[in-house]
Amino acid sequence: MTSCAICNNGLTPEKEIACDMCRNYIHTTCSGLSRTELQYLKNKDRKLSFHCPTCSDLKLQLVKLHELASTVSALESELRTLKESMTSRDVKIDPIKVPDVECIIQEVSDRQRRKNNVILYNVSENVLNNRNDQVAADMELVGELLQMLDVSVDNLRTIRLGKFDSSRTDMKRPIKVCLPDGDIASKAFQRRQKLRTSDKFKNVFLVKDKTPMQLKLYREARQELLTRKAAGETDVYIKYINDVPKVVKAGGPEN
Repeated sequence: MTSCAICNNGLTPEKEIACDMCRNYIHTTCSGLSRTELQYLKNKDRKLSFHCPTCSDLKLQLVKLHELASTVSALESELRTLKESMTSRDVKIDPIKVPDVECIIQEVSDRQRRKNNVILYNVSENVLNNRNDQVAADMELVGELLQMLDVSVDNLRTIRLGKFDSSRTDMKRPIKVCLPDGDIASKAFQRRQKLRTSDKFKNVFLVKDKTPMQLKLYREARQELLTRKAAGETDVYIKYINDVPKVVKAGGPEN
């Protein structure tokens, strides 16, 4: 007997459906389809296809990567045209470096891996000789913190970032918290202000797990903000637009 590609339980012919992409069978109850949709898919002359959740996710990622590749190709073409135009007018320009498609794919993949994580800063660290005891202490602390944020998690992992120095008793290395999925991580981030009401966690900061490129973009936006404020602007702040940090004017158009 074959098993369902979703739940791994046994299948029966009258309660199974095949993915039109990978040809694996899954339970009709695991497909997420309504009775009407299942009835339609039994029609041999149907024009629509059914993709299992795994293939649907893969197809979506391939579409996104294709869109990114097309965008990069268009940008490269625009930059070449601009460079040729300026060169023909004897205008000196600095060489422009365009990130290749592989770099963009790596960035997308890195962001996907990190979306399930959050980072905790300024968390006290118990100096324990046994590493397992240290991990258990961190797990208990993180569990208590998430409970305060009304975030229920059955399966998580904690990692202290940075090198441990046994000679110090005031270690507060950041904790990377690896959660089951991105929705739970987002919920914890959205409720992070609740930490300010706790005597135990009021000095702890919870942030998203950013890629090096995301951190670089934020540092650049932060430097621009400081420069503009030093020049006398008081109504500017950092706003994320399409997940990119930008310095904008309060109540005004984006700059």
